[in-house]
Amino acid sequence: MPVVVAAVLPVSACSSSAARCEEAFTAVTTSVSGVASAEFDCSDQFGGGWQRGHVVVEASTEDEAIAVVDAILRAYAASPDLEDRWATPQKYLNEDGSIIVSAGDVGFPAVPNVDEVREHYGITPG
Repeated sequence: MPVVVAAVLPVSACSSSAARCEEAFTAVTTSVSGVASAEFDCSDQFGGGWQRGHVVVEASTEDEAIAVVDAILRAYAASPDLEDRWATPQKYLNEDGSIIVSAGDVGFPAVPNVDEVREHYGITPG
């Protein structure tokens, strides 16, 4: 008769992983020049999860916003604190919300995860 072993993680184990994700994304994002603010909400449960970010950039033109997003994504690629599987924000907007850009504006076909960003830029964190 096979023996089945189940591992039960306390809720705090999941929340500490989520908190690490939120803290890491916030720290990396706000370290980039041209970022006005950044807030992240992460969930990491049962081997899956999601990451959502609200990033406000200091930009008065779309070109300025795109340059900041490019710098943010490069910072994500270079950061050893971000996990490959974590998803990057879907959109980035300026302070009054009149300019909205995404990773698509810097050459991604869809919202990339960190591994795809690293591959795109050829950056290995370290």
